[in-house]
Amino acid sequence: MAKKNKSKLISKAWAQARVVFVLVACASLAIVSTYILYSYTQVLLKERLQERLVAIVATAAQEISAEDVLAVQGIDQLDSIEMESLVGVLERMREANTDITYAYIMRHTDDMNVFEFVADADSLIPMDEWDFDEDGEIGEDEEIPLPGDPFDVSEYPVLRDESFIHPVAANDLEEDQWSVQLSAYAPISIDGGDAVAVLGIDVTVNDFKERTQAMLLPFLLFILALIILLTFLTLVLVRFYNERVEIMKELDRQKDELLSIVSHQLATPVSSMKWYLEMMLDGDIGKLTKDQAEHVESLQYSAANLSDLVSMILDVSRIQLGRMKLDRIDLDTNKFFKEVAKSIDAKAHEQGVELVQDIQKDLPVAMLDMRLMRMTLENLLSNAVKYTPKKGKVTLSVKVEGKNLVYSVKDTGCGIPKKDHDKMFGKLFRASNVGKIDGNGFGLYVAKGAVEAQGGKISFESTEGKGTTFKVVLPIVKPSKKKKS
Repeated sequence: MAKKNKSKLISKAWAQARVVFVLVACASLAIVSTYILYSYTQVLLKERLQERLVAIVATAAQEISAEDVLAVQGIDQLDSIEMESLVGVLERMREANTDITYAYIMRHTDDMNVFEFVADADSLIPMDEWDFDEDGEIGEDEEIPLPGDPFDVSEYPVLRDESFIHPVAANDLEEDQWSVQLSAYAPISIDGGDAVAVLGIDVTVNDFKERTQAMLLPFLLFILALIILLTFLTLVLVRFYNERVEIMKELDRQKDELLSIVSHQLATPVSSMKWYLEMMLDGDIGKLTKDQAEHVESLQYSAANLSDLVSMILDVSRIQLGRMKLDRIDLDTNKFFKEVAKSIDAKAHEQGVELVQDIQKDLPVAMLDMRLMRMTLENLLSNAVKYTPKKGKVTLSVKVEGKNLVYSVKDTGCGIPKKDHDKMFGKLFRASNVGKIDGNGFGLYVAKGAVEAQGGKISFESTEGKGTTFKVVLPIVKPSKKKKS
């Protein structure tokens, strides 16, 4: 009972662990899926913003005169009409879109990693007005680029490599202490020819971050709803599965119970039939003719087989229901193994199989269940003889190893295919290579149950076409002093 309760607790713990695993897996899947969706949405928003900025800068670039750009070659042209024209366009563009922080024009130099400024929207602001934060000093961030001032573009690959070819936006947002910005560039060309300079704008996109963060709440709510839904569905499925399992277990138990009842009820009439047939053969109810005696002997053989089958089915049902009866007695193992081997020897001789006995001398007297021992050993020896061809050999080896009684049955028969090894002790299973040899698939199942009921273990090794060895290990329980006396 304690063992059964422990098994139930373990089974329940495994069921709970599976539920937890499924829930964690579902939650993880929901979180990963939501993160992917959220990231993808961020990418879409950034792409739309880039497209918008590219459209703005490309349109503005067409309003800038390439001749004016070529005319401004340095700070000497700061007061020129061309410079005023360029700065005017940049100022109007910035005024039309208040999110544009900086608007500027740059061109190539002999160094591919260095561009130089041509004009900036603030280029014409007098130097004494550069102190924008009014702290009395002009900081580096307050200095306005002037024509000819160099600008290192090595850290801006899009500006360096693509801006003179086609309108393009930077790939990444830039964040400083004041704002988050995204840049866009467009080439300034002469009549559709080669670009002489590039127009650049830096746009403040603080609201981009706010929008993406605002989207996070719906996604989190979506995750929560998805996890709750998956949890509910998982619990429903697990409950449904557990109910189905319990129903199947109950049906299996009822089937075994019915099998036990039927086989038990069959045992009595079959035993009576065997008894009456023996009486007829012994002449207790009158002398039989030769023909009658032959027919009765055939009936007796069939009745014996039927009796063995009923006993086998009854043992199967007992194993299934956990009711295998154990009746330990003081068993002289030395005598027991020799008697069983002798009873099988006639069958082996009939099939042309040699039965070899390698039984250790002076085997101990141990408390074992004689019925279960005989059932197991006869089954293993009978199978070995049955599946071994003529001129083959079956070897029964028995010895004591430590505190265990160990015996093995080795044959030179057809062997067991490797694919069948894991199923050999299953109920109603027979190896795939036995052909038309008679069998019901109960023998090894019952043998295993009989061995384990006595606290032992049964195992086998087999190679197809070469033979099989079954090994049984049983703990030796010494007879009590009371029993000996």
